[in-house]
Amino acid sequence: MNHKLIFGSTIQGEIMDQKNVTDKAPLEAAVQDLERAEAHLQESRKAEALAEREVAQAIEEVRDAEREFVKVHVVHVNEVEHANFEERRTATLQQVWDKSYEELKITRNPKDVFQTAGEHPVSLMSHLELTLEKAHREKVIENYRFGIASETGGA
Repeated sequence: MNHKLIFGSTIQGEIMDQKNVTDKAPLEAAVQDLERAEAHLQESRKAEALAEREVAQAIEEVRDAEREFVKVHVVHVNEVEHANFEERRTATLQQVWDKSYEELKITRNPKDVFQTAGEHPVSLMSHLELTLEKAHREKVIENYRFGIASETGGA
C-alpha cells in the first residue's frame, strides 16, 4: 500500500506539473496578446496625434484663404519710415510696393529695391508679378513684412 501511495502521489505530481505547463501557455499567449494590443494602441495614438496636427494646419490654411485682406508692414530702410496697411491677398507685390510709397508718403527713387524685411532681406524685384497669396504659398515671402531700400552709389 505504501507503493500505491508513493506511486499515486508521483502520478498526481506529474498531472499537476502538466497542468501548470498547460496553464502557463494560455497565460503567456494572453500576455503576448496584451503587449501586441498595447503596441498597436501606441501606434494608433501617434497616428491620431499626427492627424490632429494635420487637421489643425488645414483649418488654419482655410482661415487664411478665407481672409480677403492681410496686414502689410513696410519699412523704408534709408528713411527709417514705416507704414502698416491692409491689402488684398490677390494684390501683386508690385501693387504692394506702389501702395507702400503712398502710405509712407515718400517719393520713389529709381534705385529703390523692394525686399523682404528682417535681418537678411531678400530682393523681390524678380517676383513683382506674384500675388501676396502666391508669393506666400511658394515661400518667396514668409510673412507680409517688407522693406524698401535705396541702392547707394559708389565712388
